[in-house]
Amino acid sequence: MKKEDVKRYIRSTLDDMKVVDNHEHLGEPFLSKAGHEADLPYFIANAYLYGDLVAAGLPEKALDIEKFAYLKTGEDKAAEIWNQLKPFLEKVRNTIYYRFLLIAFKDLYGFEGDEIEDKNWAALSQRIREKSRSQLKWSLEVLDKMKVHRMILDIGEASRINTEIVKDERLKQVVRMDDFITGNLKSATEFLSRSIRTIDHYLEALEEAVKVAVKQGAIGVKSGLAYERELVYEKVSKSDAERVFTSGLERASYAERKAFQDFMMHEVCEMCSKYKLPFQIHTGLQAGNYNTISNANPTHLTNLIREFPDVRFDIFHGGYPYLMEAGILAKYFPNAYVDACWLAHISPTAYKRAISEWLEIVPANKIFAWGGDHGIIDWSYASLMLAKELVADVLAEKVASNYFGEQTAIDVAERIMGKNAMEVYSL
Repeated sequence: MKKEDVKRYIRSTLDDMKVVDNHEHLGEPFLSKAGHEADLPYFIANAYLYGDLVAAGLPEKALDIEKFAYLKTGEDKAAEIWNQLKPFLEKVRNTIYYRFLLIAFKDLYGFEGDEIEDKNWAALSQRIREKSRSQLKWSLEVLDKMKVHRMILDIGEASRINTEIVKDERLKQVVRMDDFITGNLKSATEFLSRSIRTIDHYLEALEEAVKVAVKQGAIGVKSGLAYERELVYEKVSKSDAERVFTSGLERASYAERKAFQDFMMHEVCEMCSKYKLPFQIHTGLQAGNYNTISNANPTHLTNLIREFPDVRFDIFHGGYPYLMEAGILAKYFPNAYVDACWLAHISPTAYKRAISEWLEIVPANKIFAWGGDHGIIDWSYASLMLAKELVADVLAEKVASNYFGEQTAIDVAERIMGKNAMEVYSL
């Protein structure tokens, strides 16, 4: 069979597979209570595309949340914001953050243009606003259209999962313990009936928070500290961490705060081991602007992965641009998994290269091929459609080049698109 014939077959088969969405921030779309309306400018301001617009010259705070207060009052100020966006939108039409949005607009809203421009933006914006008036209903309709088996949400706050979203067996949650790692005493006190005066009290609160999360249904732990610091977590003694804690974290130097955080990261890993919770860690590209990419190199996690062999580390975003480094961690360590969530629409070219190379060096059960990583479900839909096309293309190339046969390609697709996540997260 020709590559295109194989690709069509694999692509159609993907629609019948149990797909797991490994990572989303879809809190507001699934709230049981009604949220506010949305329109095209709001969608753009809450997409990764906004970072590209800022990189192209749009003032960073041009579209602060206050700009969209009209969506709560029934007013319409979309044209005013469109005129702000338009000069910069024309400069980012080449980026995937722009181009993949067109998938959602065409499939979900009947958009027919090649580009978003003066002659068509208003009608599209109006259709978006109409659908958003029944936000939960629309979100569940899109979820049905995506046909995902399970969706893993990262939407909690203050070391708790979100208990205000609709009850749906497809929606699962991880819990963040970054507040405990960074020394947020206010958050910790909510889990202990007495004042937190010692580091032992603090560690007791940490375990209580984990217990509460597990009882409420959390299936894993997530850390996003690569946005704030380097991912090097050295082994620090309890006595050294206690000195920092006792002296006062608010007065600690950078080196002292880092030492405390390093100690607490190891304690969180201990909790993951004890309660058998996979640990998702952001690595690679940080969303937005002005960050430091070297802080997020996944190889910084090597000592944690080695020290905690019972913890399954889910290395997010393929570590982009450190794609092969992330893959090597999954190749080296039985407890490390490489996760391509977000990557398909960071760069389709990098995504295909990563999936192709990982399949040549990493056991197939160690790869998670997709997660949307969005706060708006329309973007998650577009991400899934894009990822399916790219995965089908990669696997078809493997078959066409006689690297492996068609049945192996289907077996691999089932694993990387869903089966692996079902096994690791007990879904």
